[in-house]
Amino acid sequence: MRKTQFGARRKKWLAAGTAVMLAGALLLAGCQSASRQGNDASASGGSVATSESGGKVAYHLGDIINPEQANNFNPFLTTGNWRPLFDYVYNALYYFNPVKGELIPQLADGSGQWSDDRKTFTVKLRGGVKWHDGQPFTADDVIYTYRALKDHPVLDSYKLWSDSRLKDVRSGEGGTVVFELNDVFPSLPNYLAALYIVPKHIFEKEDPTTFLNKQPIGTGAFKFKSINESAILLEGNADYFGGAPHVTDLIVERFKDSPTLTLALQKGDIQGSPGTLAMPSLPKLLEDPNNKLQQYPGLSTYAVILNNEKPGLNDPVVRKAIQLAVNRKEIVEKGEMGAATVGNPGFLSQAFGDLADKSLADSPDYAFDLEKANRLLQDAGYVKNAKGVYEKGGVKLSFTYYMAANAPAQNKEGSMITDWLKQIGIETTLKQVTWPELTSLAASGNYDIVQNGITVAPDPQAALEVFHSKNTAPSGQNTAGLNWARFRDKQVDEWLDQASHSPEQRAELYRKVQRRIADLAPIVVLYSTGKAPYSTAKFDHYDETVPVTSAISLAQVTKK
Repeated sequence: MRKTQFGARRKKWLAAGTAVMLAGALLLAGCQSASRQGNDASASGGSVATSESGGKVAYHLGDIINPEQANNFNPFLTTGNWRPLFDYVYNALYYFNPVKGELIPQLADGSGQWSDDRKTFTVKLRGGVKWHDGQPFTADDVIYTYRALKDHPVLDSYKLWSDSRLKDVRSGEGGTVVFELNDVFPSLPNYLAALYIVPKHIFEKEDPTTFLNKQPIGTGAFKFKSINESAILLEGNADYFGGAPHVTDLIVERFKDSPTLTLALQKGDIQGSPGTLAMPSLPKLLEDPNNKLQQYPGLSTYAVILNNEKPGLNDPVVRKAIQLAVNRKEIVEKGEMGAATVGNPGFLSQAFGDLADKSLADSPDYAFDLEKANRLLQDAGYVKNAKGVYEKGGVKLSFTYYMAANAPAQNKEGSMITDWLKQIGIETTLKQVTWPELTSLAASGNYDIVQNGITVAPDPQAALEVFHSKNTAPSGQNTAGLNWARFRDKQVDEWLDQASHSPEQRAELYRKVQRRIADLAPIVVLYSTGKAPYSTAKFDHYDETVPVTSAISLAQVTKK
């Protein structure tokens, strides 16, 4: 047997990994709502007074947590919850660190081992781990968690139990769990970072597809205490396998809008956020040297998503013209205040390191060029009508453009984009809706153009499979995955299917897929983003090698 190759990882976390999965993000996060827990969102908040006498140390986070995000605390469910909560309460076998693009063991003890035929992956479990109710964590919990996806396919968002992937999950010797595969699947370790392990002794008594899990019990660095209209209250887990956090009370204050949250950060009422920030207020926020903004590519990509089934948008020439009419660099500079990574036209985030084709971002083939966009449309036979809108064969390039309400940065970016589209003879009618409505429109296909984020699983294969035909559906039906654009291409499907079973060839295959996505422009990539605003006024020892407001970091911060 030989060890799998992961990225570099910090030694102390080989001994004490902790639970943080982005929410992002993930197909779970993407399917969840793609609701913007980043630049903007909508919400209001109230300060929670907490005594810090008697050795109590309270750390105040802030985020947008709407009522519809507080209906359940079940990690299996993709909607009705505020997913960052799971990062603090639960653990996965591994944690994908988006700052460095590496896997860090959590409930796993070490990297795991592949069999010689690469159809069996064995994971040794960390010993001495307890659930928050004192029950011991065992291999049975891992096996139950994964088999629940098989028993309830509606929960298997990643299709781990498809014919070419998992065959069985069973207990092995010496405190191990063995994952048996039907075929070679080199991405498996990354997927093991995408599923929180739940306690069998609680979930086996419930239907995991409907269980609300109002009092979540995990193995993470923080325990759930309660939730109210103002905040979610957590407490440090004194028995945490990584060592008891110095923070005894983690208070996640609920806000209705990003400007109010950002003002609270400026005033020192909160010390950080998992990502929410009013970008126009960033310069003012950073005037105080105690306020910081951690930035990394992340697993969330923001884009102009085009419904490839709609008349006009089903023409690759029109989509290409739209791509050329969007100045991605200016969007980042003026909309995101420079605090984002200019997107890869081939979609794959730079969080995946060398697998992302960075040359596409600077290629003149995809650079902002209004003149070239107009010329493309004219050469394809489009002619402007009396209103200056291109038409061809009775199809007018006039579309409804949806974007999030009460989102200052997103609204600014949308206005910039629709103005550029007007300059190439494409008419848009702007409509603002809530983030959940935006995601619902995208998933159902009841839209022309949507400006939204797509958060992927921590695996390059899963990220690019956003564009696989198996992950879409006809307009009017909810997609099986995140292929909201209704993009279908046999060549992309073939390359992705080949890459999923060919570890040695996948880097080259991924480059081909990215180039074809860039050329056919099913969406217009704007930027990828991972960010965490935080303050050092009251706390230090943040771990900047991971997201600073992750459980890994907050389990280590100390009060000044």
